[in-house]
Amino acid sequence: MADSHSETRLRIASLLKQYREQTGLTIREAGKLLGKSNQTVSAWEQGRGQPDADMFLKLCEVYNVESVSVFFGEAPPDPALSVDERELLESWREATDAARESALMVLKSNKRPLVKKGKAM
Repeated sequence: MADSHSETRLRIASLLKQYREQTGLTIREAGKLLGKSNQTVSAWEQGRGQPDADMFLKLCEVYNVESVSVFFGEAPPDPALSVDERELLESWREATDAARESALMVLKSNKRPLVKKGKAM
């Protein structure tokens, strides 16, 4: 059990360092954004201590990670579909090949224009 605990602690330490580096922050900068000393952030990254649950939420925010579950390697959740999207998907699954082809042609010819900084493209 102690080995498993140590492995988990080292995995967390490695992930903390990885996400901080991906964000391009120094230990000092991360500490300032997290409201912790650079010694604390360094200790976490070396497996000497760990952030609490509330701090993991803050870490995700600072390191631009979608959620704590994504932080630990789980796939991000699929966005929820609206009622209309579910109905469209159900109709698509029930449609014949010819109906799907027709639907795609209609959808492709009726795309909304892309808007960038208030201007249509």
